[in-house]
Amino acid sequence: MLKRTIAFLLSLSAFATLSVTACAKESYDWAKTEVSYCQKNGIMTGDDKGNLNLGGTLTRAEMAKMLTEAFELEPDGDVTFGDLKGEEWYYEYAQSIKGCMTAPGLNFYPNEAVTREEFASTLVLASGLKPSSLCNLRILTDNFKDADKVSAKYKTLLSVAVERAYYRGDDYFLRPTDTLKRVEVCAMLYRVLEKKNGNLTFTRLDLGVPQTNTPIMGESTISMDSAIEWAKANNASDLFIDAAQYYWKYGELMGIRPEVLYAQSARETGFGNYGGRVLPEMNNFAGIKKYGAVGDATEDHETFQTREDGVRGHFNHMAAYVGVEPIGEVHGRYKSVKSLSWAGTVKYVEDLGGKWCPDLYYGFAIVIDSLNEMEKY
Repeated sequence: MLKRTIAFLLSLSAFATLSVTACAKESYDWAKTEVSYCQKNGIMTGDDKGNLNLGGTLTRAEMAKMLTEAFELEPDGDVTFGDLKGEEWYYEYAQSIKGCMTAPGLNFYPNEAVTREEFASTLVLASGLKPSSLCNLRILTDNFKDADKVSAKYKTLLSVAVERAYYRGDDYFLRPTDTLKRVEVCAMLYRVLEKKNGNLTFTRLDLGVPQTNTPIMGESTISMDSAIEWAKANNASDLFIDAAQYYWKYGELMGIRPEVLYAQSARETGFGNYGGRVLPEMNNFAGIKKYGAVGDATEDHETFQTREDGVRGHFNHMAAYVGVEPIGEVHGRYKSVKSLSWAGTVKYVEDLGGKWCPDLYYGFAIVIDSLNEMEKY
């Protein structure tokens, strides 16, 4: 952690004892836990009178300090801003945060108010995520009435923030250009940091987007022929097209809707074109990893002997999520899922987010990008 001497800030031992109500005239009881957390961890400090100014507008200098302290960012000695001379209390924070800023420009403008979209985007990069972390390109336009108000340079990173529940909308509005209060920043940082520490679990309700419930179980509502036409229209590989027969076979045998898993496989494999760590010859249609594997190398993923075995493995894996009996020999990862407290309780595609995949929007993306499109054929 950086060592800094900032004359007007209180030491951690002093401000840690301040109560939220004593630091602000406004009532922020809803954020007592979050503010206390940020105080205790040195993320938010008060002025020389002990005032946290929770209702104050966040400035860029304050953003730099809070994100630097929250994520232990280090200064880049080569970073310069034309309007900074070096003696400012926020100089090193500005050096630390520049690499996480979107098109920062030549000047830092330390006292300028930070908008919601700027903070959310900077938060995403500071937390270690990237633009490539985005799953659903349409998450903003599909769910928020003012998505067109988002600045182009912030759109992708703000989308990542929404997918991960870093940033929540308000009654289907993003209000991207509004400024942030310091107390709101505390709440956001608490959620992100405690999630990274494993102390918080988000659900799809935390996304702040319209909720849909698409059943995983049941009879198919889309024919195999329609699914194949959809696959061909998306330049699917012959392997993926051939696998459709097995998806509809095991869907009927296990009572799991085959189009759901076929749509999921399209997402996991790029319509059978792969291109990532999993290779086509592995017959792994769902990116299933080996038991105990924590890496993302080719050898961390399961290999199935035949295409049919691979599809059966996909259905067996889903069986652990929805609570039906598998068919034939199961792979190790099935047993791993079965040991989890929520095993057998997943009923809707949208609930796969945060369970099958860490991205909360994962299930919504399968519905919107794949199932809804498949239905058109």
